[in-house]
Amino acid sequence: MKSFKITSPITAVALALLWSLPARADRRAYTETYEAVTAPEGELDVEVWNTYSDQGEVTNGPTARGYRAMLELEYGITSRWDLALYNMFDVTSESGSTGYAGIKVETRYRLVPAATWFVDPVLYLEYQFLRHGDARHKAELKLILAKDVGPWNFALNAAAEVERLVDGGYVPETEYAFGVSRELAGPALKLGVEAFGKAEKPPEEETEAFLWVGPALSWATGFSGPMSGFWATIGGGRGVVGESNAWYAKAILGFQF
Repeated sequence: MKSFKITSPITAVALALLWSLPARADRRAYTETYEAVTAPEGELDVEVWNTYSDQGEVTNGPTARGYRAMLELEYGITSRWDLALYNMFDVTSESGSTGYAGIKVETRYRLVPAATWFVDPVLYLEYQFLRHGDARHKAELKLILAKDVGPWNFALNAAAEVERLVDGGYVPETEYAFGVSRELAGPALKLGVEAFGKAEKPPEEETEAFLWVGPALSWATGFSGPMSGFWATIGGGRGVVGESNAWYAKAILGFQF
């Protein structure tokens, strides 16, 4: 019987990526679209979000042209409910918009156990206190719907948000996101595409519409030590309609304990 030999370092790396141990269920296949998952009970996730935009209008991006980093601590309270705290930091081209950008608190609750209904629903609540830009407070209610079909995942997000401006006014927004991804030779590696955007009505102005589209690539692995998993997701794209003329790049790293 002939022995199998890996003759190329590139081949060895590719096999290691594809045959990695499975990560925990809450790894992200997309950079913006949420899947219908919550952190496992008792698990602590540390996530580092990195977003660059050349206009500063991308969701969860910097307030002006530049870079936003978010450090997230997420904990699974029960098997269906988690809570997360983000600290945000900006480096932008706009004077006064570089430095600590504020905090964000979010919670997700899975309405029914996975695969109970035709689609899996998760309810999402978020609050932000911001130090940069024209808004100081944001509150959001989001419905996350998703379904796994074999190696495929389909996810849809619909949200209502209200911003409290520095001058005391309010801006209502509707936000949306849709993603499709597929496993590549196993669950460790996923390739997807997502579209996300919003519509907002500033005071005494017409409604503005935004839509961005781009690909996403995700890799995950598991461990048997104190850190139970690691995943990385990268993506990028460009605005295609309305006011969304920015391009963006995102990278998220997740460490699971």
